[in-house]
Amino acid sequence: MFQRILLATDGSEHAERAADAALGLARELSDAHVTLLHVSSQAPSRGQLLQANLDIKSLLEAEAHATIASIESKFTEAGLPYRLEVALGDPAQKIVEIAAARGIDLIVIGSRGLGPVSAVLLGSVSHRVAHDAGCPVMIVK
Repeated sequence: MFQRILLATDGSEHAERAADAALGLARELSDAHVTLLHVSSQAPSRGQLLQANLDIKSLLEAEAHATIASIESKFTEAGLPYRLEVALGDPAQKIVEIAAARGIDLIVIGSRGLGPVSAVLLGSVSHRVAHDAGCPVMIVK
């Protein structure tokens, strides 16, 4: 049913719970492939870029590894392989774009727990992803 799972994660407490849900689902589905996606909304500084020889991908990967180390550890300890993908830009837009480009069957994402008024006024990444994605989205509270 779900062979390609995208776990959108920012390392937050909500993302940790989403990781637990994705991990449990991947354990049940023996042929599932999990991609951990970390989207940075801020570009690296000029100094960081120069230090990395203008290799923005390596900077984004280093940031992702530092931010989601505990989530990566959960998958490693469970013996479940995963792929790390990084992106720069608007998180909701990038999550939807990457899910479509990779043929993702399910997006798993944490909820920030916005109340209904805040969600209407501000929107949230999880709500925007659920609205715009072309595949099922599991929002974990």
